[in-house]
Amino acid sequence: MQGLFLAFTLLTGAAVGWLGWRLLAQDRALARQRKVEQLEAAADRVTGALYRQMAEFEELLLTGGKRGLPEGAVLLRSQSQQIAVSPPDGLLYLPVLPAPPTIPDGLFTNAEALEFQRTDFLAAASALRRLAASGDRFVRAEALARLARNWKKAGRPEAALAAYAQLSTLGATMVDGLPAHLVALEGRCSLFHELRNAGDLEREAGILHNRLMSGEWSLVKSSYEFQVAQARRWLRRTPEAEGGGKEALSAAADLLWQAWQRGSPPKGRTIFGGDRAVLAAWSSDGEEWTAVLAPALAFDAALLEAGSFEAALIDDEGRRLIGRINKPARLRVERSQASTKLPWTVLLTSRDDGTAELAGRHRLLGGGLAMLVALLAAAGFIVSRAVSKEMAVAQLQTDFVAAVSHEFRSPLASISQIAELLDADRWPTPDHRRRGQEILTRETARLRRLVEGLLDFARMEAGTAGYRLAPLDGAEMVRGVVNEFQASANGSQIELSIATGLPHIRGDREALSRALWNLLENAVKYSAPPARVWVETSARDGVLAIRVRDEGTGIPGGEQAQIFNKFYRGSEAKARGVKGTGLGLAMVRHIVEGHGGVIRVESEPGRGSTFTLILPGGEPA
Repeated sequence: MQGLFLAFTLLTGAAVGWLGWRLLAQDRALARQRKVEQLEAAADRVTGALYRQMAEFEELLLTGGKRGLPEGAVLLRSQSQQIAVSPPDGLLYLPVLPAPPTIPDGLFTNAEALEFQRTDFLAAASALRRLAASGDRFVRAEALARLARNWKKAGRPEAALAAYAQLSTLGATMVDGLPAHLVALEGRCSLFHELRNAGDLEREAGILHNRLMSGEWSLVKSSYEFQVAQARRWLRRTPEAEGGGKEALSAAADLLWQAWQRGSPPKGRTIFGGDRAVLAAWSSDGEEWTAVLAPALAFDAALLEAGSFEAALIDDEGRRLIGRINKPARLRVERSQASTKLPWTVLLTSRDDGTAELAGRHRLLGGGLAMLVALLAAAGFIVSRAVSKEMAVAQLQTDFVAAVSHEFRSPLASISQIAELLDADRWPTPDHRRRGQEILTRETARLRRLVEGLLDFARMEAGTAGYRLAPLDGAEMVRGVVNEFQASANGSQIELSIATGLPHIRGDREALSRALWNLLENAVKYSAPPARVWVETSARDGVLAIRVRDEGTGIPGGEQAQIFNKFYRGSEAKARGVKGTGLGLAMVRHIVEGHGGVIRVESEPGRGSTFTLILPGGEPA
C-alpha cells in the first residue's frame, strides 16, 4: 500500500515536471519562431529599401546625373576612346587619357642636340627660351619643362625654379602625358632633393601628394601610382591625406573599362569587393558607354530598416561589403543574389534568439514547477510517513491487545480454576487449600497491578495523572523498592549500592517506586535465571542518579530510541516470548519527565543494559 502510494506520487511529480519542461520548451520554440519572423520581416524591409535605392542609382544612367549624384558617386561617359568624369575630381586616375596634341616635327631638334650631344646646357636653355614664349600652350609647356631641366643641369637652380613656376601656371596642359602643374611640382621636389633642401622638399612633396589624392589631375593608373610612390619617398613619413573612397572608385572604373573593352553586356550592374566596396552600373548603345559608380556605403541607409538587428551586404565569397555581422549569431536570415537579383547577398543576424526576454518568466515558472513538485514530494513523504506510522501504531495496538489478553489470561485462568475448586470444595488437604488461597491472592494482586498500570498509563497519556510531590529521601525510597522486589524475586539477586550524601528530591513516592519496580522487573525478565541485577545511586551537582544494570540480552542500537514508545516491544522480547504489554518503559519515561528528570539507556546486544534515572535534587540528606 505504502509502495503504491509512493509510486503514484513519484509518477505524478514526474508527469508535472515533464509537462512543465514541455511547456518551457514550447515557449522557447514560439519565442524563437517569433524572432525568426521578425528577422524575416526586417530582411524584407532591407531588401525593399535596397531595391528603391538601386532603382534611383540606375536612373542616373538615364538622366546623366542631372538630378545630382549621391555623395561619393561618379558618372563616366566614354565616346571615341575618350572618358569624361563627373564630377571632374571624382577619380584619382582614369582608365584611359585622350591622345596628346601633336607638336610640329623638328621643333625641339636643335635644343635636344645641344643638350644631349654637345651637353651645352646654357646654349640649349638659350634656344628653349625663345620657344617658351610661344603662343601655343602645348609648345610653351614642353619648352618650359625642357628649359627647367637644362637650367638644373647647368647648375642654375634659381633659373630652374623660375621655369618651373612659369610651367605651373599652365595647369592641366599636358606635357609628355602629364599635367604641367604636376610636372612643375615633381621637378621642384627633385631639385630640392638634389640640393638637400629638406624643408622645401617636405613642403613641395606634401603639396604634390595632397593634390594627387584630390584627383584634380588626369592621370592613368601607372602614372598615378608612380607619382604617389615618389611623393611618399620624398616625404619619408606616412602622409595624412589618403585616397580613401576615390582610390576604390578609380580601381573599379579601371576594371569596368577593361571589362567593357573585352565585350561586357550592354547593360548590367556589379559590385567590386574589398575594404571599400564599390557598386557599379552601366549601359551602352554600342558607341557611347555610360557608367555610374558609388561606394557601397552609400546604400547603408537601407540597412537602417533592420532596426535592432545587425544587417550586412556580402559578396559571392562571403566577404562583408558594408554593415555589421554578429559573431556568434544565434539567428541569421539571408536573401541571396539569385533570389533578389541584387549584386550582393543580404544578411541579417541576431545575438538574441528570442529566449532572453523569457528568462525571468521561465525562472518564475520553473521555480513554481519545482515548488509544486517539491510540495508533491513533501506531501507524498508526509502522507507516507503518516500512513506508515498509523500502520505501525495499529500493529503495536494489535500486539498490545494480544499481549494484554495473554497477561490477563494467565491470572484469570488460575483464579477461575481455584474458584471452581473452592466452589466444589474439592481440596485434598488443608495444605493444598492454603496454597490455592495463596495463588488466588497472588494472581489477584497481579491482575490488579495490570489493571492499575493500564489505568495509570491512560491517565498519563491524557495528562490527568497528577503527582503528589513532597520531600523524599531518595536513598530510603530506592532501598525500600529493592528490598520489596528482592522478596518476590524468586531467586534473582539484586545488589544495591547507595552513595553517601544523596540529596532529597521532591517527588511522588508511589510513582517513582513504580518506575524503579518496572526497571527491576525488566532487568530480571531479560536476564538468564538466576538473574543478577545491580542498583547504584550517586549524586553530582545536586542531581540524583539511579542506575539499574543487568547482564541480559541487551538492546540493538536501532531499537534504543523506540523502546520508550508505547506498545513497542523489542525484537528480542518477541523472539524469546517474554511477557509484557509494551507500556512499562513508556510509563517510566512519563513518570521521570513528570518529575523534571530524564531517563537514559546504555546497552549492547549480549552484554546487558543500564538504565539511568536522573532526577533533580534539593539539599543533601
